[in-house]
Amino acid sequence: MVVYGQWGGVEGENFQNALKVYEQEHPNVKIKYVIQSKLRDAVLTELATGSPGFDIAILPWPALITELGQKNQLEPMNSVVDSYKGDIMENLLQPVKVGDTYYAVPIKAWAKPGIWYNVHDFEKYNVKLPETLDDLKAACKVFEQNGIQPMASGAADKWPLSDIFEAVLIRVGGPQLHNDLMTHKVKWTDPQVLEAFKVLSDLLKEGCYGDPKVAIGEKWEVQVTRLGQGEVAMYFMGNWINLMLQNQGYKPGTDYDLIPFPVINPNADFAIVAGGDWVIIPKGAPHKEAAFELAKWLAGPEYQKIMVEQKGYLAPNLEVPKSAYDPVDAKIIDMMAKYTVVPDLDDNAPSGFQPIIWDKLFELWANPDNYQQIAQELEQYAEQYYGS
Repeated sequence: MVVYGQWGGVEGENFQNALKVYEQEHPNVKIKYVIQSKLRDAVLTELATGSPGFDIAILPWPALITELGQKNQLEPMNSVVDSYKGDIMENLLQPVKVGDTYYAVPIKAWAKPGIWYNVHDFEKYNVKLPETLDDLKAACKVFEQNGIQPMASGAADKWPLSDIFEAVLIRVGGPQLHNDLMTHKVKWTDPQVLEAFKVLSDLLKEGCYGDPKVAIGEKWEVQVTRLGQGEVAMYFMGNWINLMLQNQGYKPGTDYDLIPFPVINPNADFAIVAGGDWVIIPKGAPHKEAAFELAKWLAGPEYQKIMVEQKGYLAPNLEVPKSAYDPVDAKIIDMMAKYTVVPDLDDNAPSGFQPIIWDKLFELWANPDNYQQIAQELEQYAEQYYGS
């Protein structure tokens, strides 16, 4: 069988180790994992031919999955979902459901829980952990004065900017504003959305992300190393950097830790952006029956516990015990249980609109004064993609 995905590095190795366990349990099965750097293009191109070269693909885009399902290009996954009645996180099943049909099954959950910070930087300069936007700006000033970049963004890769924007948006208007913008019930030029843009514009202009000309060239993975080394004090990023930092020899809670994004509007409810990676089986899969067997295993607790114990992985199957997690991942699972969970805004926008969001936020990083025009341009594109 052939599995397409985009998990590389440590995560890719961990996944291949798990697949070896499956191969040992199924001696007649061999699995080839192919890392596709342009996964969306590869999947769409092969589905269009009607004879895909893969049996399973692991996709992070529920909006794309439902689009493909409605075009009858994917196998329904109800049989897999039904075999784990009630054990799979409901908020990861809903986004891939159309009517009564599930077109994918989640095999990994992730969260973008807040700001990771270098404990030693905060201790050395006696900086209070920021609870409010003013605290955050004050912390940035102290770090900047001491030659430490206050926050990293990973702007060169563009997608991290949408995560930072969503964190600010939620702190301005709560989960309701986030979900309304995601579904285009409010406009990108709405006063609260503009407030979120202005907050980011101010943070950029005040040097919180270092020199903007340098920031737009920052690759996201390099910033993880810089955070560990203390060159950067803070970094808003998803739960996966917990694994990356541990692999570089840093200890959770001792060298680095995690706080929620600081409060902007005290009346806004807090929420965490979370999502997942889903398994799809294409219509015309070369080994359909075997693909369903593998999909069922990937959706189950045996595979997911193997991955959780290798760190940096959150399980959508609730049968995986809490004891399998390290302290920071356990903290994230608790946050997901405690707070409202909202889907990733750009991952759930119409698929053609997502790269436009990234490009426009990149423009904001390059030219923070231009935030109102950027919001207007996003609204014009949104009207094309959402049809209103």
